[in-house]
Amino acid sequence: MPATTTPVRSGLVLLITACAQFLVILDETVVNVALPSISRDLGFASASSLAWVIDAYMLLFGGFLILGGRSADLFGRRRVFLVGLSLFVLASLVSATTHTAAVLVVARGAQGLGAALLSPAALSILVTAFTDLAERRRALGIWGGLAGISGVTGVVLGGILTDTASWRWIFLINIPIGLALAAVARAAVPPDSPARRPGRLDSVGATLVSAGLLTLVYSVISTAHRPWTHPLTLGGLTLAAVLLIVFVLRESRTDEPLIRLRLFAHRATSVANVMMILGAAGLYAIFFFITLYMQVVHAWSPLRSGLSFVPIGISIAVFSGVAIQLMPRAGARTLLITGLTLAAVGQLLLLRTTVDGSYLTQLLPCLVLIGCGYGLSLVPLVTAAVSGLRPDEAGAGSGLINTAQQAGGAIGIAALATVATSRFEHALVTSAPRDAMVTGFHTAWLLGAAVTVAAALIALLLPPLRSEVDAAALQGAA
Repeated sequence: MPATTTPVRSGLVLLITACAQFLVILDETVVNVALPSISRDLGFASASSLAWVIDAYMLLFGGFLILGGRSADLFGRRRVFLVGLSLFVLASLVSATTHTAAVLVVARGAQGLGAALLSPAALSILVTAFTDLAERRRALGIWGGLAGISGVTGVVLGGILTDTASWRWIFLINIPIGLALAAVARAAVPPDSPARRPGRLDSVGATLVSAGLLTLVYSVISTAHRPWTHPLTLGGLTLAAVLLIVFVLRESRTDEPLIRLRLFAHRATSVANVMMILGAAGLYAIFFFITLYMQVVHAWSPLRSGLSFVPIGISIAVFSGVAIQLMPRAGARTLLITGLTLAAVGQLLLLRTTVDGSYLTQLLPCLVLIGCGYGLSLVPLVTAAVSGLRPDEAGAGSGLINTAQQAGGAIGIAALATVATSRFEHALVTSAPRDAMVTGFHTAWLLGAAVTVAAALIALLLPPLRSEVDAAALQGAA
């Protein structure tokens, strides 16, 4: 963005990119508490078919993020942002108005594809729009904090809309918000400038990485319906590995790669992506299993369950702001280690939960601690992921970190759900069903805490990063 950009325009850029990311993450969790109502209205045949309302979104979102990021670099961030937003809004309209289960699943996949274009383009716009160090720190802080806040808001909003109106409103609300964002984006985001060098999309690389990621995410998601040792699961994981290895070999030899492998030479970028996979696995699993604990074990309504997550959302919001202020002095590494340790302690405290336990004494302290921990962590994690990248690599870098988030979330939920189910079945031999279920949840939370601790240890490999992005690398950004 030119140096003459006014504060008002900069504020609008921050608003629309932050709101776009909010919508993208919101739609991953807003559906959860509405699934029983959707199943009754549209006549889904089984629980496994109903799961595709969530899985279709995650599958397309995670599978096309890298392609979306590179497209933003090649074809223009503003252009790809508007295309992705338009597809997202149109798919939301179809989701809200359909009376057919199959159409809803297809529309949710289209939403995921729109999100895969929208999210990396939005982050790329944000990174290149703010050249002042303090302003960029605040902007990235808001962006990073939204990852946790949006997930919590989705659960709360889904419960409120499903109980008070209809599940269709969880999709309808995207339409006026999306249209408003598109109008403001056209006014606030400068038109895409001509590329300094002619570029082309590596279609072979795009096919390989998208097919590899789609196969990986699909294989992992499907473990909710079949075991990890099933031939189809093992075959899918093997095929995904082969496709991604061939993709890496291809990228190392082509003149116009989809992802320049030198991105991984940036220690902060590589470490941040590994940490995002682990951190997302823990965070997504927390929402998944606590929601089941509230609605199945305690039989709470969608509204009560959603409102019970408010403390974690407030904690994430407050401590994201704290992280913004502390980044220049403490650095990303210290904040990440501190935050992830707090989150792990909160997860371990979930082992105190019982069938008849109190929300105030058992759940609330855990939610607050987890929120504080992830609030401190998300800002420096996003900061580290884009640190030192050139303007023409911003889209690919943002696509990578978002892919890591989606892959981590899908793998975390699927893997921990498999473990929890196995533990539940063993406990059911000697325990009542609700007690056995809590035993399964405890196993998942313990493993989730272990994954979070692993992420905290990996943070030791990060440089301090007291300034969020190398300012010189972003000079002259469009």
